[in-house]
Amino acid sequence: MRMKTNFLFFLAVVMLLASCQKEVNFQDEQTSGGGGGTGNNNKSIIGDWIFAGMVGDTKSTVVFTDMGIQLKGVTTSLYYTKNNKGTVKITSSQFLFTGVGYDIDTTMHVKTYIDNVLLDDSDMPLVASTPPTDTKYDYVKNNADSLTLAGTVMSVSDPFSGGGPSGPSGGKISWSSDTLLITVKSHINTPISQGGTTGLLTGDLIGILKLKKK
Repeated sequence: MRMKTNFLFFLAVVMLLASCQKEVNFQDEQTSGGGGGTGNNNKSIIGDWIFAGMVGDTKSTVVFTDMGIQLKGVTTSLYYTKNNKGTVKITSSQFLFTGVGYDIDTTMHVKTYIDNVLLDDSDMPLVASTPPTDTKYDYVKNNADSLTLAGTVMSVSDPFSGGGPSGPSGGKISWSSDTLLITVKSHINTPISQGGTTGLLTGDLIGILKLKKK
């Protein structure tokens, strides 16, 4: 019972981190519930924008072994940010975020396994608030519908504390009327530890960053 309790506590923390992945590896605009973007990629992205929110569709898996027993958790979530605030200015070389913040209030679905036998299948709340923040990122536009950023606009752990992959990231550009859609894919594969036990966290995100023309 102690092992199960410790594992579920650890799993809850790790899944919160994984299910909030929003690293910007923009590749594909087919996020669930994100709204279909269109072409018109000859439009300029340079200008002033209102932060109109994000959509994230995530799946993450954590596996570790305790006393010779394999423990695994698989979490999926679909979130839409709300109470979005802030603006983004895009120049020929930078994204300038001013006062960008949002809330997340949804659920994530968690399956827990011991030696690949299903132990628990339940929903957990996913509630977080990111306060207004100012940041900036350099970028290079590769062609009409893709770009590469010098850093990750949204980290894997955001809005929770913790580390995650960093470095250049790429994105796909599309449009929905006057809304710019920057579509992302992200993957994480990293060791984790709890109580001296080392495990592995893997996760995938498909997401959309929405910017509405001012």
